[in-house]
Amino acid sequence: MRGYDDDRNTRVFIAIALIGGLIVGACFNGIIGIILPASPQLNVIGIPDNIGAGKITNVKFITISKSAALGNVNITLSGAAVGSGTTDENGMLELAVNATTNGSISLLASRQGYQNATSFIIATPKLDVDTSPSSITAGTDTFVTYKVMSMGKPVAGAAINISGAGISFEGISDSSGQVIKQLNAPSTGKISVTAIKEGYTNGSAVLTSTSQQVLGVSASHNILIVNVPVYVTFTVTAGGSPVGDAGISISGAATGDGITNLDGKTIILVTPSTTGTITVSTNKVGFVGGSSTITSADTQSLSVSSSPSSIIAATPTFVTFTVKSGDNFISEATVTLTGAANGNGVTNLNGSAIIEVNSAGPGTITATASKTGFTASSTTFSAVGQQTLSVSASPSNITNGVATFVTFMVKSGSNPVSGATVSVYGGSITADGMTNTAGQVTLQLTASGSGTINVVARKEGYTEGSMTLAH
Repeated sequence: MRGYDDDRNTRVFIAIALIGGLIVGACFNGIIGIILPASPQLNVIGIPDNIGAGKITNVKFITISKSAALGNVNITLSGAAVGSGTTDENGMLELAVNATTNGSISLLASRQGYQNATSFIIATPKLDVDTSPSSITAGTDTFVTYKVMSMGKPVAGAAINISGAGISFEGISDSSGQVIKQLNAPSTGKISVTAIKEGYTNGSAVLTSTSQQVLGVSASHNILIVNVPVYVTFTVTAGGSPVGDAGISISGAATGDGITNLDGKTIILVTPSTTGTITVSTNKVGFVGGSSTITSADTQSLSVSSSPSSIIAATPTFVTFTVKSGDNFISEATVTLTGAANGNGVTNLNGSAIIEVNSAGPGTITATASKTGFTASSTTFSAVGQQTLSVSASPSNITNGVATFVTFMVKSGSNPVSGATVSVYGGSITADGMTNTAGQVTLQLTASGSGTINVVARKEGYTEGSMTLAH
């Protein structure tokens, strides 16, 4: 019996000791809590808390403690995206977060003296929608391709909702992530495109429906002559840009048609049958048509001009003659020269004829332009006599046997002449040189004997000049 009582007493003692330990421990913890209060708790918020996977998103992090912003807090990201940074004095930090996969991004906020805070951001694959083209013309049938992608890969089975500018329809993306639809918007404005699929964040894009541009058409000639065929260049533009594949239709005093090239141009042979107005109309699907007019006249006067307006007699010179009627250049006009020189030529599409003119002597040359259906016109230009060169030397007297540098000056009237050849011969000297832009050339000469030293200056288009050097 005594053994049993001793065992029971032992167990009671142990129980009392344990209870006493718990009481003492509780008291001790209370005392520690009073002496060393618990560290303040951090809180962290990520905005937004749901981002698209596979795309970089700017996320703003805010750190708070005791309902007040707390700065200098370290932010660490792990999981579907990694990154780190420290909040500023206002408890703010913005990071470019790139979630490479979908799932959770864990946030850890830490600062010494504070209890860490944790949170998370969900990364959900985001749908991206691309439209090609990005704009269409109202009232025009246009095939539009919508492509749905996510994380660089096409997404099949996404629902496409399209609405706006009088259009509304739905579609499902195929295995290549595409939906192709022919659209014809009855009005202008924005057409919203939304892609939806479970497990993905919605994607959107905007397709613009614009008003039809107005075509403008211009002609290289504004006046034509009855029964005179002329090649006319028509140019079609819209908004300042050339328009290819636009139809041209000519009606009224003349008829014809054509199609513009990539430069918006077409050339049509136009022959007016009567006087009056020639109407030029242009049209193309997707554009508002335009028109302009050309006048068909009974007769019209020619004008002719020459360039240059004077030539040197006995010197062959190419002269350009330009023939116009009003503001229009006239092709296939004949230019005939009479007077101090003869010759003829026919103008090209730019109304120009180049003729080599060589008059026997000074005088007046008349250029006459003529063409059927036009009143002839003429102009005059001059063939002037050749200018005479003069040459001088410094020094003009040299000593036999002494090498001397002599500078020659060549002029025509009072003007220096460059590119003139100066030849020196006689007195045992043979030397040549050419004048510079100042009309000068310097030669080293050594004379001997008693013969005459001749100096001659020559240049094409001038009468030569001469002098002698003393020695």
